[in-house]
Amino acid sequence: MKKLTPTIAFILLLITLSCKTNKYSFLNQYPVKQAPIVDSTNFSNHAEGKLLTKEEQKLLKLDEIFEGQIEDQNAKVGVSYLPKLSENYQSVVYYLYPSNSELLVMLVNYNKDFQVINSQLLAYDEIAENMLKSQSTIYKDSIILKEYVSDNPSTIKFSILENGDITRE
Repeated sequence: MKKLTPTIAFILLLITLSCKTNKYSFLNQYPVKQAPIVDSTNFSNHAEGKLLTKEEQKLLKLDEIFEGQIEDQNAKVGVSYLPKLSENYQSVVYYLYPSNSELLVMLVNYNKDFQVINSQLLAYDEIAENMLKSQSTIYKDSIILKEYVSDNPSTIKFSILENGDITRE
């Protein structure tokens, strides 16, 4: 029986080493949502969650997505949820407070190596002038974006291709 104990310990060590978590495993703590998903995130209905660290932001290439908006020391960015749109790519929905009066929500599609395929704004709210807001419905193959400029709605449709690319129709 004593010879079995070191063998079991060795096997457990091998299992532990082989099941090493990858650098993106922190995303597993966020909820997965199935399409269709209505995203109407705004200041009235959004509670800020756990923010991404600068290291996580860099790993997820958010500086490319938000083009300098996350550089401001007051900017806050976090993950809202992970929409399950395809087995071919990974989707993540982020929220960003670039200032105290703006909130935006962005869908980003990544390939299996977490290289950015494409991104699309889903929701926007600003409370400084209260002139612009938007919301979206996400389907597996499309996004319907409704923009409201001074309460005048317009609708824009985007296609989500099989490879995760997003194109305006």
